[in-house]
Amino acid sequence: MKLKDVEFAPLCVPLRRRLETLAAAAWIYLVVFGGLTGWATLLYLLLATRFWWVALLYGLWIYLDRSVAWTSPNRFRFMRRLTWWTYFKNYFPVSLVKTHDLPADKSYLFAAYPHGVLCAGSFSNFATDAGQFSELFPGLTSHLITLSLHFSMPFTREIGIGLCLQESSEKSLVNLLDNKKGNVAVLMVGGVSEAFKSFPGPYHLILKKRKGFIRVALQTGASLVPVFSFGETNVYGLGEAEPNSFWEKVLKFIKWKSGNRVPVGRGFFQYSFGIVPRRHPIVTVVGKPIDVPKIAKPEKEDIEKYHNIFIDELTKLFEEHKTKYSKHPDEMELVLD
Repeated sequence: MKLKDVEFAPLCVPLRRRLETLAAAAWIYLVVFGGLTGWATLLYLLLATRFWWVALLYGLWIYLDRSVAWTSPNRFRFMRRLTWWTYFKNYFPVSLVKTHDLPADKSYLFAAYPHGVLCAGSFSNFATDAGQFSELFPGLTSHLITLSLHFSMPFTREIGIGLCLQESSEKSLVNLLDNKKGNVAVLMVGGVSEAFKSFPGPYHLILKKRKGFIRVALQTGASLVPVFSFGETNVYGLGEAEPNSFWEKVLKFIKWKSGNRVPVGRGFFQYSFGIVPRRHPIVTVVGKPIDVPKIAKPEKEDIEKYHNIFIDELTKLFEEHKTKYSKHPDEMELVLD
């Protein structure tokens, strides 16, 4: 039903689909507002309740436990097995495709593209047990790499720890991969900068100047694996804030990097606008591993060599699978920045 250009969801929607939408909405809230909610709750407990001492002790614990961001503890692992993540996976839905065997006698650095607005495909496949990762790659344990900021956020940090997230630092990656067997570090190489380019249409990847992950792979001897999530950039549409509008002023205030262009999702009961991602299939394809030598201090020539090899393999992976997992002609182009 439409009312003034707003398309509302039908009233008779199966409970399963309602729960899937709720899972997607809760996820976006957790990522965008979870940290702010956690700090607000902690400050409330500290300043306005008789449990101030609990809040104080927890704040001290966050500081003392800061090394959790790079030490990969086996804590709260039940978080990965929650049924809630299955609803999240089925919302889009998200699937995982294996192209080559990855023996568990070594470590791997998954260089994943594209980032998308909030990397839904990589999160579902590599930060939860809702998908087929453990079945397709037995003996491997995946760790999604994220911003270190998330490990200083009260309460939500514990969820991230349970999901085996690790911070995006060289120290963290080396700790995961050097002389380790069966560990997989999943790095969204394009980072936040690429998220601002994650709109429907040609895939814009930030790769040409990103070479730090190559250096880490050489330092640790971990095999590089190109990973591509088809459909990742379609879970949000493209909107534009009108000139001199309230929203344009907000974008300028927060120093938005995409000009007036903004991602547009849906609401819980309507499909036209909102921050909830839209239903669109996401297929994450894990490519061919690139074996690299272990070099304690890789030279610039070594990094350039394997960076070029990685670009070639990522491009081949995209070209081989784009017609299988994308139905939109405008998505058949790969733009490397």
